[in-house]
This record gives sequence, C-alpha cells and structure tokens, in this order.
Amino acid sequence: MPHITLSKRESLLCSLLDAACRWISEQDPETEVDGRMQRFSALCRQGLVQDGSLACEARIAGGWVRDKLLQDDSHDLDVSLSTLTGHTFALFLRDYLASAHFHASALARNLQPADGEGSVISHIGKIEANPEQSKNLETATARVWGMELDFVNLRKEEYEGESRIPVMSFGTPMEDALRRDITVNALFYNVHSGQIEDWTAWGIKDLEAGIVRTPLDPIVTFTDDPLRILRCVRFASRFGYTVHPDIFACLRGEAHGNMSAEEAAHVCNVLHEGLLRKVSRERFGIEIDKMLSGPNPVYALQLLSTLGLYRLVFIPPPPLDEKIALEGANVVEEQAALATAQLFADLLHGCAPFTLPDAWLDSLRVGSDAHAQQRLLWYAIALLPLRNMTVPVKKQRVWAGAVTISNGLKLGTRNTKDPVSSLNAAASLLLDPRLGRFDTQDALLTQKSNIGLLVRNIVNPESRISLQGALLFSMLVALLPCWTAGTSDPACATPIVHTYTAFWEHVQQEDLLALALQRPLLDGHQIVDALHCEKLFLRHIQPYVLAWQIEHATKVPGEDSEAQCIAWLKSAWENGGIIPPEERTVPRTGKRQKQEKV
Repeated sequence: MPHITLSKRESLLCSLLDAACRWISEQDPETEVDGRMQRFSALCRQGLVQDGSLACEARIAGGWVRDKLLQDDSHDLDVSLSTLTGHTFALFLRDYLASAHFHASALARNLQPADGEGSVISHIGKIEANPEQSKNLETATARVWGMELDFVNLRKEEYEGESRIPVMSFGTPMEDALRRDITVNALFYNVHSGQIEDWTAWGIKDLEAGIVRTPLDPIVTFTDDPLRILRCVRFASRFGYTVHPDIFACLRGEAHGNMSAEEAAHVCNVLHEGLLRKVSRERFGIEIDKMLSGPNPVYALQLLSTLGLYRLVFIPPPPLDEKIALEGANVVEEQAALATAQLFADLLHGCAPFTLPDAWLDSLRVGSDAHAQQRLLWYAIALLPLRNMTVPVKKQRVWAGAVTISNGLKLGTRNTKDPVSSLNAAASLLLDPRLGRFDTQDALLTQKSNIGLLVRNIVNPESRISLQGALLFSMLVALLPCWTAGTSDPACATPIVHTYTAFWEHVQQEDLLALALQRPLLDGHQIVDALHCEKLFLRHIQPYVLAWQIEHATKVPGEDSEAQCIAWLKSAWENGGIIPPEERTVPRTGKRQKQEKV
C-alpha cells in the first residue's frame, strides 16, 4: 500500500483518535447520552468485535484518503467508527480530552487548543437521521484542533422497493466500502495501524490508473442508488479519469459479459427510469452544478452525452418534457452544443482556431467574477438544444431552459435561472452586431446611443452578466451553423468572428460600456416637472435621457449637463418627439374613473 504523508496537525489528530479509542476500549467509561449516563459496554455493538481487536476502532474514510494520495489539500474528514454511533463517539472523545488519562499523556503536551479555539474540541453538533432528505444515519460534527470532522459509524445498506433511501445498520469495513459510489472513494486510513485499507482491492489501482469504477457490478450499484450514475460522471470530470467500460456498457445498453443485447437494452432503460423516478431534482441540481462549476465542464458534458444521459438532465422534467414546442427556428443538435462547449473551453485556454482580443476574454479568465461568469456560460451552452424551445407554464409559453433550471435542477432563481435566461435573450439582441444595424430613423437617437442603450439593457453586474460574456455567448450561437460533424468550417466562421470582434472594438473605442452604465442625469421627478407628463410615460422617456447622456457625455461640461439635458428634453417633447402627441392620452382605468368622480 502507498504511504500517506500527514501534516503535524493531522498526525496529532490521528494519535488523538487512536488514544481515545484505546481509552474507551480499556476503561469502559460512561457518558451522558440523551439525559442518561451509560457505559461504553452497554452502547458498543459487541457483535462486531473480533478477538484481539479494539472494541472501538476509528478510520478516516473516503475523500480525505483519496485527496491525500493525490497530494491535494483536504480539510473535511469523515471518521468512521466500528462499534459506536458518530454522536456517541464524539461524546466519549470529549470526555477523554477532559480525563486524567489524557492530561497525563505526552499527547496532551502537544495538543493545545487550536488558534481561535477555546478548547481542543468544539461544540458537538448532532444531525439526526432524516431519510426523506437522504440523511440516512445519525451524524455528529465537531471542530477538533481546528479541523472539521464528521463522525458516523461503519454501515451497510439494504434497499427495499422503489426507494433509493436504504435501511442502514452497523457494518464491517468491507460492507461500508462496497456500498460506496466508486472505488477511489472507498479507501480507509486506519488511525491505529497508520495504514491505508483498500477493501474493494481496486481503489489504489484505479487511483493510479485514473479509472472510475464501481465497487460492485455497476448494475447493482446504480440500481441501489441511481444518483451514483451522476456522481460517477462528476468524479470522472473532476479528476479527468476514464469511466470503466462496464459502466459505459450498462448505461448505453450495450451487450457485455453474458448479457444479450435485448437484456442490456432493458437494463439501460431501467437505470435511466430509476434516475428519473428515484432521485430528487434537488440532487440532480447539486451534482450538475458541481460538474459545471468544476475544473472540466466540457468533459462532464461529453460524458453525459456519451452515456446517453444528456437529455435526461437538460430537459424539463415529466410531464413538461412532452409539451415542448419549437418556436419557428432550427433545432440545435446535442453534438453542436458539445462542439460549442469545446470551443468555449479552447477560447478560455487560448487554443481556439481563432483569437479574440485579450480585453474581451480576460474578465472571463481571471478576476473575482470569472468563475461565476463561466458557470453561467456553461449552463447557457449546455442548454443550447433548448434554445428555441418553449413549454406552457401558467397559460403562457416559457423558455424551456428556464424551466429545466427551476423545475428540473431546482437551482436558484437569482443566481442561475434569471441570469442564464438573460444570456439566452441577450444572444438574440446581439445577433449579427454589424454597426450599420444600429443606425436609426429616430432623429433623437444615434448609432452610438442605440448601441449604448443595448449594452445597458444587457449588462447586469448584480447577476454577473457582463457584456464580454453576453457577446461571447451570442457569437457562439451565431457560429452554430458552422459546425459540421464536430468540426468548424473556417469559411463560415471567419466573417462571424470578425463582425463580433469589430463590435467589441467599437464599444471599447467609444467607451460605451462605461457610458451605458452611468447614472441617469435626471430622475423621474425631474422629468415629470420638466414635461408636465404623467408618470406612466417615464419608462418610455428615460431611455431618451440616457441616449442624450451617452451621446453628449464628452461634449458637455459636467456642471452644465443637467440643464442642457432638460432643455433638449423639453424641445424634443414640444416638437412631438419621444411619444407622439396623439399617444400621450392617459388610459381611463377603473381606478382613475373613481378618482375623477370623487
């Protein structure tokens, strides 16, 4: 077995867990559990204790072991107990730290309270078992010497009926390892022996070879809990690992082993149906969000497609999936979306078949908002097959992508649904941004002010919608027809890229992004006072005020700008501009009629 190099703090923590287990096993102490003092011997699951072993054993499980072997930082530790529940062990650990045995030990001299902590162990939190929220076993949480620890007993699972929520009971290390999603997450570090334990016999090999493999036959693993299908994809994309052929075969319905093609197709359908029926949409969203926020979203999308899962994930859930309608445009194929995802990744890493100005892409590559902007763009790209699709919601048709986010993935409205919907809408507003398209017949508007108003309408810093991101996504949408069999046609792509680049450079040269986001010179009260108009017309008038600002920002001194804007606005209004005089009549609503009668 390979060796884990522990930091000083980790080494002391493991020594503490070992010492506490030995004290518990040898001294048979008592602690208060649910208001009653009970001895370890009364709480211990004796049936699992073998001759010569400690009556209480502790192992660090799963992700921490994997990450330590990969030499990655890992701060959250899951401590698995052999014969005690997590909460009960945490109570005994607290008692050990207060005992004379601990204070007389050499460990006590080294294990001082962590920085900012009043003691070695913090308050112990107890998370009750709640099967309806996928919390199948009681867990305890605590900070021990500044490190976050979860305590839970080794367990085995038994599934009943159609539920993906198992019946949990105490188990052996082997049973606990076999119930996990993939082999590299099923490793243990035994704090007593200082050794890694690989009960599946594949964990270390798969970690070294970069393979995602289930501890049991994938059909068994996925039938028990279909969520593990998505977790396999997530971990494969996170680490850049290869998915084991058996997983591919069962999820794609391919004959393998002694299974016929007909049997394989049936198993595939059962697993896909189980994923839709057994797994909550919240869990869908958690896994997909980790994929698209992770280090390799394009690989995650490719795997979802290859495994036949793309449509299951990125489509409104039943029964809305049967009510999707195309709104008068061509369907975006799944492969075109994947090609777009690869192009986006190549642009971010500077290896695309064409280059864009650094000033355009830099804010998407680096900076405090870069990752958040990328996440939204990955969602917009993943949902490209739904770009021109709508579904009926409350007697109106809504973009199917927004419904997928809110109903299918249960992600937030403000941080995901609204901004991704805005990107989808902005792609149409910015489509074919030739400068001549912004010329206008309205004498009060100019090409410059039209572009500035468009930019203002698109950019939303609070939602992390930048012009750079919206313009890039619009360009990617415009390039969709250029993709054929996964490759781009340069003759098709070049003029499109040039058009978008020219638009970006024009915005930069005219400083339109800053001008578009400036605060309006006149507020609503000033406009109403100047024009003696009704307030309901403000939403039509305000854009003209902003247009004047954009056009005159560098021409009028700051102290004169407000007065000149008011003078221009009055002149335009009196000459019949902005809103035609015949349309300035206020509609006689029921409320207004009552006011007139009074």
